[in-house]
Amino acid sequence: MHYLGCSYGNLIFSNSNQCLLVDVFGFTTVKPPKLKSTGKHEIYYGILHGSFKSPNSHLFLCSGSSIFQWQVGSNSWLDHPLDIPSIFRIVFFKGEMFARDHLDGLHTIRLAPQLSIHEVDIDWTEYRREDSVVGRAVMYWLVVCSDMFLMIDLSMSTDRPTVFFRVFRLDFSIIPPKWVKVENLGNHAIFVSFDQRNPAFCCTDPERWRGKSNCIYVATQSKKNDKPWTMVELGQAVSSRNWRPVVYPDAYPYGNPGRPDNLWVFPSLVYDVGL
Repeated sequence: MHYLGCSYGNLIFSNSNQCLLVDVFGFTTVKPPKLKSTGKHEIYYGILHGSFKSPNSHLFLCSGSSIFQWQVGSNSWLDHPLDIPSIFRIVFFKGEMFARDHLDGLHTIRLAPQLSIHEVDIDWTEYRREDSVVGRAVMYWLVVCSDMFLMIDLSMSTDRPTVFFRVFRLDFSIIPPKWVKVENLGNHAIFVSFDQRNPAFCCTDPERWRGKSNCIYVATQSKKNDKPWTMVELGQAVSSRNWRPVVYPDAYPYGNPGRPDNLWVFPSLVYDVGL
């Protein structure tokens, strides 16, 4: 089966018409009903909205032409045809579903009473000004951190071979929303994986478990690294051993459909208590 992503402590796998969720903490599995058809495009990405303990938990699977939606416990899937480029990432923020496509567009998606998609008009002025002075982004992630909608990018310096993280907050208080640079994460830490199928997430007060605030924890590639993860304080350079730029294809990250790389797994218990 092909690896599609990780949500609420569950690894998500699929073949052409069957999906499987594996709880890596409880060693239990959930097998949703079979999909009738995925069209001409294979499924390449999956994410849960809410843990299995939630009364309104849903699983979303993405192909190049549709979003498939399964309400946990139901006997069938809903098929929502898409007319936007392949979805690259889904995040849920203040009750809305935001989806980034592989052309870096950001959309809001509503599935009820019928599918509606609206592209978010964003002011990129500050971000692009920063790019022209500091460097160019190699890859980036979207993450919800408390009441902030953040974009973290991995950038390469224009004047020296240095790689570093930058963080921007989408300011919804103005129209159009604007990316504003965040210089310090405060009492937050962010966890990312270079496999873009895996979600980034934010943790508050990491000192409680001997972690460190204002840092980004990186799950490094499993091969040719002396450690499976590393910690980088925001603003510091990233060791070249701990990163590898990846072009996300339409079908599968890395061109390897079956094997996930090192990743952070967040148990559903932690989500449920809001830590």
